[in-house]
Amino acid sequence: MSFARQFTTSMLATGVSLALAWPTHSGASYPSIPLVDPVSEKGAAGLFNKILTARGAEIDTAQAGYHMIRATDPTTSFAPDTPEIYVVMELKQSAFDMFELLARFILEDPDGKPIGRLLHTDRAHFEFSDTGGYMMMKKPPGGFPIGNYRVEIHYGQQVNDISLLNLVRFKVLPAAPTPPQTP
Repeated sequence: MSFARQFTTSMLATGVSLALAWPTHSGASYPSIPLVDPVSEKGAAGLFNKILTARGAEIDTAQAGYHMIRATDPTTSFAPDTPEIYVVMELKQSAFDMFELLARFILEDPDGKPIGRLLHTDRAHFEFSDTGGYMMMKKPPGGFPIGNYRVEIHYGQQVNDISLLNLVRFKVLPAAPTPPQTP
């Protein structure tokens, strides 16, 4: 475990991941869940100044006394073999009491139906001096399924229409073909 993740885990966003069991064969199914759209989607709304997906996250030590996390390699498109997908957020203020956020990583139905497959859940605990944090999903065995994803960010420990704060979207696209090497 890297120093940044250890520090973040202990000081910023306790990454108590609630990973669902990943299938070991291609025919496995994930639970289907109904999809609900929040009031705000991927913008500076409510609790957040900024929220985005990235290939990594690191601690920004520029501001003494604050725990700021910065996205590394932000993007909305990932390859199936990406090691981890991060949702990095910057909070509007840190004057709250302690609170918890919950992220649900959902693969949307390719036919546009209002259902999706819940692939992973991650939680983060925030305290007074926290100005940001992240939640993430590690690559499942066999890689990320290709398709459109949404990450629902919920306030607290309950998942319902009222707890849904924000929604972030990203895509997993087929890997680009590797050009042949010339000797």
